[in-house]
Amino acid sequence: MSFGKIRNRLSLFLWALVNMMSVGLFISTLMGFLGTWWWIFDLISHFRVQYLLGLLVLLLVYGIGKRPRSVVVTAVFVFVNLILILPLFIRPSVTQSEEQAYRILYANVRTENQQHDLIRKLIEETDPDFVTLLEVNRAWLDDLNLAEIGYPYSQVEARPDNFGVAFYSRFSLEQSEIRRYGHFDLPSVVAHLRIDDVPVTFIVTHPVPPKSESLTLNRNIQMSEISNFIAEQDGALILAGDLNATSWSPFLREWLHISQLRDSRRGFGVQPTWPTFNWIFLVPIDHILIMPDVQVHHREVGPNIGSDHYPLLLEFSLSDNDDIE
Repeated sequence: MSFGKIRNRLSLFLWALVNMMSVGLFISTLMGFLGTWWWIFDLISHFRVQYLLGLLVLLLVYGIGKRPRSVVVTAVFVFVNLILILPLFIRPSVTQSEEQAYRILYANVRTENQQHDLIRKLIEETDPDFVTLLEVNRAWLDDLNLAEIGYPYSQVEARPDNFGVAFYSRFSLEQSEIRRYGHFDLPSVVAHLRIDDVPVTFIVTHPVPPKSESLTLNRNIQMSEISNFIAEQDGALILAGDLNATSWSPFLREWLHISQLRDSRRGFGVQPTWPTFNWIFLVPIDHILIMPDVQVHHREVGPNIGSDHYPLLLEFSLSDNDDIE
């Protein structure tokens, strides 16, 4: 076989491979909108950034290969993913607040993680006013001993599985409790307090991961119950948790609509948090959701603390401005 024939066959094979990759990304892009139809489609919705980056590479390949029809079709799917991601980089308009700023640290520490010193060091370095932790067992709480470093007020439930929750505050709690949501009765912290005479509610929760249809249903039930509870609350409210859903999940959009909460990521980018052990599949499943009267000044992803999740640090103030968008 001549070199020319070998080259032609190799070219056909490579273009077939590129086209297969394109079709796969096209289909994944569309299936991500159908998460309410099937739980697998909801999982597919989480990787919008990966779809966008892959499609941009293919767009370049088609451009270099001078395939205009493929360029146009690929550009359409690039745009579809881009318009879903772009709002996270656009900060909502808010009135400049002169109120005191406060800081909340959130971390899913991972129960079996033995590097307890890393999260305690992070707390000491960042000096947050509030600390919210997930997947804490008794060893975690005893080793951290946050009361010793200025967090005398707390509501916790330690568990040997991955669903222990903890909330620590420098401010006294007017009322706090462990509430149970969903069919598995998993614990969530609900804490009411006042910050400079402004009532604020904190919720810390961790629904089950959507590893099957039944688990996805239980995740959705838990979050729907919490969303309905939030809709009945007055005043400022902050929810922190590993919701096992990204900003592009149709279910998360539904929970936000019911509760009137907003994604604190807006204006700060995607900020993926899981899994720390594989950057290719990093997705933003850890959330700090806020009511409109909570103004976000800064939001960032923290360093590796030995968990499979990165922590989050949020700086906020409280506003009575009814014109916040």
